[in-house]
Amino acid sequence: MKKLATKQKKPKFDYNVYVACSLTHASQEFRDKVEYFKDQLSSICNVLHFGGLCDRPAHGIYKWDIHECVYKSDLIVAICDLPSTGLGYEIGTQVEARGALCLGLAHEKALVTDLILDTRQPHFEFRRYKDLLTDGLDMVVEKLEKMAKSEKIKKPRRAITKVK
Repeated sequence: MKKLATKQKKPKFDYNVYVACSLTHASQEFRDKVEYFKDQLSSICNVLHFGGLCDRPAHGIYKWDIHECVYKSDLIVAICDLPSTGLGYEIGTQVEARGALCLGLAHEKALVTDLILDTRQPHFEFRRYKDLLTDGLDMVVEKLEKMAKSEKIKKPRRAITKVK
């Protein structure tokens, strides 16, 4: 894939962004697109990387994804194109447990659960895109710009207990 330009010049943001999505039942094409999206995003912010489908043992995925990614993120970009229990858990942790920012994205033709579509929280936003690598990336840039312009970004609540 060639490097795609967004509509705007992309500024550098000092935020940790966790890109979350379905992995277990995702096609290789979808996974490759998400990895490319994360590569593009890493040129403008710090991208935290999930532990799914890697060499890490399964019992370490929860601790890594939740405690090293979700709890350390300033923003989660949740790509909701495919069903995923893990993604739902990550969104719930970010939005309900932490009270932290989450941008849900889905392709304009993707079937998305009403639970996501009906989420009415001030720190959750859901948007539809035509192409993840162009307007999807632009939507993330817009969100980061809003965060940077905000004088007060409520600090998310941290975990009270830690998994050992």
